[in-house]
Amino acid sequence: MTTELKVFDGAVLPEWIDYNGHMNDACYVVVFSKAIDEFMVQIGLDEAFRAAHQVSVYTLQSMVHYLQEVSLDEPLLVEARLLESDAKKLRVFFTMRHGDSGEELAAMETLLLHMDMAAHRAAPMLPATADRVATLQQRQGNTDWPALAGRSIALTRPRG
Repeated sequence: MTTELKVFDGAVLPEWIDYNGHMNDACYVVVFSKAIDEFMVQIGLDEAFRAAHQVSVYTLQSMVHYLQEVSLDEPLLVEARLLESDAKKLRVFFTMRHGDSGEELAAMETLLLHMDMAAHRAAPMLPATADRVATLQQRQGNTDWPALAGRSIALTRPRG
């Protein structure tokens, strides 16, 4: 049984194709942003809950890894893995795969912050959300982290 959450399933749209004939780099982020929206729904932060409780999630930081070119109409599947969480923050790793072959196409690690929208400041998750996050963390906590998790940008060159 897979522990990842399926958070996006769709095909590459014509407007996502750039002058090089493959998906524009910004459009990978569009797909990951849609995946964040679905991740929010799966932890109970759907539109109705957000409106009723005046809460939301902001993205603080993201690191995108572009691994393969993606062409028009290719099927995409994005899965989410909750790496870490505390009362206010969620560190989530998203893997974009080819919907048929399962080949890894891209990945994004992101840090999300739970917000009190009325106060316009960070706030602890409400108990219903915190419970869902804890359940997800427990379900996903005993598996190895993706190899790209925690990677940063660096140029390696010899010293001397």
